[in-house]
Amino acid sequence: MKISATVHYEIRRNTWLLFAAQAMMSTGLSMASQLGSLIIYALTQSKSLAGLPMALHYVAIAAVAYPAGRFMDRRGRRPGLVLGYIIAGVGAAVVAAAVSGHVFAAYLIGLVVLSLGAGMGQLTRAAVADMYPVERRAGAVGLVVAGGLVGGITGPGLVALGDRIAPALGADPLAIPYAILVIALILAAATASRLRPDPREISQRLSEYFPATGAGEVSPAPASRATVGEIVGSRPAQAAMIALACAQAAMAMLMATSSLMMHLHGHSINAISLALMSHVLGMFGLSVPIGRLADRVGRTPVLIGGALLTASSGLVFTLGVESAVVSSVAFYLVGLGWSMTFVAGAALLGDLSGPATRARVMGINDLFTSMTAMTAALLGGVFLARGGETTVGVMAATLGSIPLLAILRAGRAMGPRPAVAAAAAVGDGK
Repeated sequence: MKISATVHYEIRRNTWLLFAAQAMMSTGLSMASQLGSLIIYALTQSKSLAGLPMALHYVAIAAVAYPAGRFMDRRGRRPGLVLGYIIAGVGAAVVAAAVSGHVFAAYLIGLVVLSLGAGMGQLTRAAVADMYPVERRAGAVGLVVAGGLVGGITGPGLVALGDRIAPALGADPLAIPYAILVIALILAAATASRLRPDPREISQRLSEYFPATGAGEVSPAPASRATVGEIVGSRPAQAAMIALACAQAAMAMLMATSSLMMHLHGHSINAISLALMSHVLGMFGLSVPIGRLADRVGRTPVLIGGALLTASSGLVFTLGVESAVVSSVAFYLVGLGWSMTFVAGAALLGDLSGPATRARVMGINDLFTSMTAMTAALLGGVFLARGGETTVGVMAATLGSIPLLAILRAGRAMGPRPAVAAAAAVGDGK
């Protein structure tokens, strides 16, 4: 994972700080998706509520998405990220205490607070998109997304650690990872506070860092002039948002129910952690080359590939979670499909927006994506209770296929080089 030596020192430094902060925060998101259904089942003994933690997570992100984006467009990326990590740390502390005390209501409150902070913290992609021109943006987004690999591997490790040391401490093994997470989020806040200059400031004078070359403009002028409404109303933006929402929804449906399904099939917590690690590898392991690919061949082919992989993950899932191998393959494919969609989609939204609108555009996308994923997570529990894992897999495959229609609808506006052509489409009002 290298950044070109031609990139200015301030941008390289900020990029690696965002990478580190992303790694720390993703630890919490990894554990939330892995432990949520187990905690709910331990507190309520209900299968139908398996998707509730994931659903609350997405509701909270949806609630904070646009306000967080507006705050960061006005005040800068650094204060928004720091505030988000602090809020998430408070939520993690409440979750740890609630699980230890077996207080269901307190657990839900803590989870919501943790997710509100995570919703602000995940706007790191707006910050990194600020600092790079079109022809390098997806690669930079992919690098910061790769920070999730560190946290994604750490998360299952903390779960396994909690399971091992809980008897000696006389503590609940499901609570210990969240106690450790508090420390990680404090470190993430301290890391984000060191962003200098603020990425938004870099975006406002990007041409000073990347003088225009024969490859084209540093930042497409139409995108910088468009309003939030014009950007969101363009077909390329809508295709990106639909692709991101469907990939997230399919992943939420599978992951909100997967740990419970594996548990009911007799797999141990450690076995579940190892199987889910393949999902983490899919999400983050190839994000850097995926970003470079999106910069080279365009956003559209990568978005199409992400949709196809997401759909195939659902079909593999229908083979059943009795086998840890089949589960691991399905988890890896849905993670890889999400990674391709997330990197290319975030880069495309970054291409379409300017420094004064970027965080709000991505906040609106998060609102739409979170509400879709929340619905999918809740339905996942219902489908599991009434139709089993086959129904869950078929519905995930259906969700994965929908973006292909949105990309087809966008047609020529996506262009052979969406990074430039789509921005021009916004400027032309298409």
